[in-house]
Amino acid sequence: MIFESLYIRSFGKLSDRGIEFDSGVNIIEGANESGKSTICNFIKFIFYGLPSKTEEKLHFISWHTASAGGTLTFREGNNRYRIEREVVCATNSEGKNSFRERLAIIDADTNMPCFKGQSPGEVFFGVSASVFDSTAYIRQSANTKIGGHALGEEAENILFAGNESINTKKALDKLDSARVFLLHKNRKGGKITELEAKRTEIEEKLEIAKQASGDIIYLEGTHRQLSEKKEDAEHRLATVNAELEEFNRYTVKKACLRSKTEKVRLAEIEDKIDALRKDPAHGGMDISTDTYIASLEKKQSDLELATSRYSDAEENLKEADNKLAGMSEKLAIFERFGKAGGKTREELIKKTSDIRASVKKGQRTSILCFTGAVLFAVLAMVFMFALPDMPSYLAYIFLALVPVCIIPALICIGKNKKQNAELAEICTKFGCNTYAEFEELVKAATEDEAFMVFITGARDEASDKFNSSSERLENLSADILRTLRDHGFAFSENTSTSLAEAIKVCRETRTEIAKLETAASELRSRIKAIAEDLSAYSEDYLREALFADYNEEAMEAFNLAAKKRDRDFLTGSINTQTERLHEIDVELATLRTGTYKPTELAEEKAILDEQIETLTKKWAAYILAIESIENASGKLREGISPKIAKNASRLMNAMTEGKYGELGVDLDFALSFTEGGLTHDAAYLSAGTGDLAYMCLRIALIELLYKKSMPPFIFDESFVRMDDERLTRMMLLLHKYGQRNCQSILLSCHSRERKISDAIGSYRHLSI
Repeated sequence: MIFESLYIRSFGKLSDRGIEFDSGVNIIEGANESGKSTICNFIKFIFYGLPSKTEEKLHFISWHTASAGGTLTFREGNNRYRIEREVVCATNSEGKNSFRERLAIIDADTNMPCFKGQSPGEVFFGVSASVFDSTAYIRQSANTKIGGHALGEEAENILFAGNESINTKKALDKLDSARVFLLHKNRKGGKITELEAKRTEIEEKLEIAKQASGDIIYLEGTHRQLSEKKEDAEHRLATVNAELEEFNRYTVKKACLRSKTEKVRLAEIEDKIDALRKDPAHGGMDISTDTYIASLEKKQSDLELATSRYSDAEENLKEADNKLAGMSEKLAIFERFGKAGGKTREELIKKTSDIRASVKKGQRTSILCFTGAVLFAVLAMVFMFALPDMPSYLAYIFLALVPVCIIPALICIGKNKKQNAELAEICTKFGCNTYAEFEELVKAATEDEAFMVFITGARDEASDKFNSSSERLENLSADILRTLRDHGFAFSENTSTSLAEAIKVCRETRTEIAKLETAASELRSRIKAIAEDLSAYSEDYLREALFADYNEEAMEAFNLAAKKRDRDFLTGSINTQTERLHEIDVELATLRTGTYKPTELAEEKAILDEQIETLTKKWAAYILAIESIENASGKLREGISPKIAKNASRLMNAMTEGKYGELGVDLDFALSFTEGGLTHDAAYLSAGTGDLAYMCLRIALIELLYKKSMPPFIFDESFVRMDDERLTRMMLLLHKYGQRNCQSILLSCHSRERKISDAIGSYRHLSI
C-alpha cells in the first residue's frame, strides 16, 4: 500500500492541512507541539476511527469546528482508493456529548463508493486497530520494556488474538464469543438458533403456499366488498361536503346581512350623537363638552361666591346697626348716671383709670418676681451640682431668695383679682360688658366726638358693601338666567337651583353620548370582524352566496357539529378502507408473484439444513479449540517463534554490522542476543540498541501478520536514542524497503534523518 496524499479538514489542533507523499521514504520535520503525533493519529483515525471512550474522542475533536475529519488517498496494487471519514460532536442542553460518524471508501478512479459498511483497516490490512497500533505505528520507545516475559506476552497475544494488549484469556474469550455467536449454552440463542427459527418459518410458509389459492380468492372477495363500501362512503362524503358547503354559503350570507344591519344601527347611533351635540333646543350648541360644562360650573362658583359675600355684607351691616344702637343706649345711661346723687361720673371714670393702671403695674410686678424666683432657683441648682467646688452656703442663699420673690408675686395676683372684680362692677353700671366697651363709651360721650363719627362711618361702609354685593349678586343672577334662557334650559326664581339643573342636564347629555359612542365602537369592532371573516372569500363567492336561495327552515335547524362528525367519520373510514385495500393489493401481489412457491421454499429449507449442520460442526470445533488452547499455544510458539527470530535476526544483523547477528525468541517470546559466544537477555542492551531490537521485532511481526497488504511504516520520533551510525543503517534499510514498494513515513523534530538521507537516495521532505 502506498499513501499518495492526505487532507486534514480538522483534527485535534490541526485544520485545513494537506500533505503529499512519495512511494518511498517521507520525512516530516516539525518542532515539538507542531502536530506530528496528530498526523500519525489522523492516519490511524482514517482506517479505524476514534477510540470508544468519550474523553479519548474529545481529545481529537477540534474546538473550532466540533468535528474531526479529512481524507486519505492511497494506491493498493493496480487500484486507487480515497477514504473519507468525519465525526461530529454535539452537546445537548444537559451537557452530554453525542457523536455522529460518516465513513466512505471511494474508488478514486471511478469516484464510486465501495466496501460499504466495512472498516477500512479490516478491508485493506486484515488486522484490528490495536494490531496496527502495535506494529505499523512505531512511537518513541522510551517507555517500552524490551525482552523478557512482557514482550513474549505481547507477541503471543498478537499471534493468538491480533492485539499486543490482549492476553491469552481474552483470546479464549474471543473463541467463546464466537461459540456464543453460533449457539448459546441454553441453546436458545445464537446464529444456529436463528437459522433453525428461519427454517421453522420456511416450513410454515410451505404450509401457507398450499393455502395460497384459497387465500387469493378470499382476498379478492374482501377487496371487492371494501371497494363497494369505499365507493358508498365517498358518495356519502360528497353529499355531506355539499351540505356543509351550502350551510357555509348560508352563513356567509347571514354574515353579510348582519354586517349591513350593524352598519344601519351604527349610522342611527352616530345620528343620535350628532343630534345630542347639535340639539336645536339648545341653539345647536354642544352642551356636552368639557369646556361648556366648565363655563357653567364657573358661573356656579361665581354665584356661590357672590351669595357668600352678600350674606357677609348683610351680617356686617346688622352688626354695625346694632353697635350704633347699643352705643346710643349706653350714652343715655352715661348721661343719666352723671345726674344721679353720690359719686360723680368723673370720679368713677378716674377710679377705673386708676384701677386699670394698678392692675397693669401688679401684672408687671408679679412677672418680675416670678422671673427672679426662677433665676434664683436655677443659680441654686448650678451651685449645688454644676459647681461643687463653690461654697455651699451660696446655693442655700439663692434657694432662700426663691420664696422671697414668689410671695410678692402671689400678693400682686390676689390684689389684681380684687381690682378686676371692682372694675367689672363699675363697667356693668354703665351697661358695658368689658373695659374696652367702657373706654369706647367714655370716648364717645366725652372728649372724642370723632369716635362716634368713626362708628357711624363703619356703619355707612358696611351699608355700601352690602349694596355693592347685592348689586353684584343681582347682575350675576341676571346673567346666569339670560344664559340659561338663551341656551334653552328651564329656569325658576331660584337661580342657583336652575343653574345646578342645567349643569345636571349637560352631564347627563355627556353620559348619554359616551354610552352611544361605546355602543358605536362595539358595532365598528363587530363590523370589522365580519369583514375580516368575509375577506377570505372572493367577490364571486360572496355574490353567489348572497343571491342564492336557501331553505331557511332547514338552514336554521342545520346541525353543524353533527355534520362535521359525519364528515370526519367518513373521511377516516375512507382512509382506513384505502389502507386496507392497499394491504390486500400487496398481499395479492405477493401471492400472485409466487413468493410462496413450494419448490423454492423446499430448496431454501435444504440450504438452511446444510448451513445448520455446517455451523453445528463449527460450534463443536470451537468447543474443542477452547478446551485445548493451552496445549495449542505452546505448539504455536514452537512453530512461529523460529520464523520471527530468523527475520528479526536478519534485520538486527544488518543494523549492527554483525555485532548482534543472532536474536533469540524463546517460548515466552522473550528477546535474547548472542555476544562473545554467550547468550544474554535483551534487557542488557543499551537504550538505542534495545529500540533497534524492538523495531526489528515489529517489522518481523508486520511481515508475518499483514497478509492482505503491507502498511507504510510510521515512525513518530522513534530514533531519538539511536546514534548516527545506527540511524544511517536504519535509513538504508527503509530506503531498501522503499525500493520494494514499501513506503515509510518518519516524523521528527530533528534534521538527522534528512541529512543522512541526502547521502543515501531520493526521499520526500516536508516541514510543518
